[in-house]
Amino acid sequence: MVSRPEIEGSNILKRIHSRDRDHGGVFSEVTGAMGGSKTSALLSFTKHTQINHPEEKIFWSENYDSPLQIFKLGAENYKLYVQEGSNVVFRNRDKRLEVTRLGEIYFKDYDELWEITEPGIPNVVFFGDRHKWMDFMKYLSGIGSWVNIFIDEIGDISPSQTGGDLWKEIEGFAKTMKNVRRCMMNVHVNTQSVVDVDYRIRSKVMMKIYLPGARADKTSRVTQRAIDNLIRDPVNGNQAFVEYSGTFGKVRFSDIFKPLNGYHYEAHVEGT
Repeated sequence: MVSRPEIEGSNILKRIHSRDRDHGGVFSEVTGAMGGSKTSALLSFTKHTQINHPEEKIFWSENYDSPLQIFKLGAENYKLYVQEGSNVVFRNRDKRLEVTRLGEIYFKDYDELWEITEPGIPNVVFFGDRHKWMDFMKYLSGIGSWVNIFIDEIGDISPSQTGGDLWKEIEGFAKTMKNVRRCMMNVHVNTQSVVDVDYRIRSKVMMKIYLPGARADKTSRVTQRAIDNLIRDPVNGNQAFVEYSGTFGKVRFSDIFKPLNGYHYEAHVEGT
């Protein structure tokens, strides 16, 4: 028998994946401890988009100097794009960080990037400076069609406790995120801790997904005690709470996406 929390969780996931122009786009945040299936949640959302909306473009933002996660979707299931002059290279983690080519495609500006990227496949973009994603997403908000953005560790892009020009950039980014619904942007991000993300961005999150080890947001109806009781289950998937518009339910995320043998690469900005 399906429980009420499971029904609510299923309904929230349906809203996350819906394409209702009246309801518009979504902004979801996945949080949890390392190994809690945060990346698996983003990859599962990516796979769902590929299967059910192959006509839409998908953009992925990866970390630097850590294993690229997109390879977990398959050896041919991605495209890599690097901005000219960004000094981004790829290094083989199995060969003492030897610099290698991965078929990356270079672009000059946002217009060219939009033109050359393909629908129905993750387009993994490297600007050299991850903060540039804030400006790129402002550009995407003006496209006028459904577009999907996946960000691994949003705290690297809009960190908490900033000042100066970066504080102002995040202020503008918060305005972009406020408008995801009417701009038909679906933005899915993850973070190990909500406190790593600027409060102005956290306040715009529509769907919160708590995995084992997560820290509850102060505004959440999900309690820390409830999160601490979530079950890690390598067979059936880790339990998670999903919260949206005053309601919350339970779902599971299975860590079915594993690293591919021979695909242990990272992106690196030379000179840093």
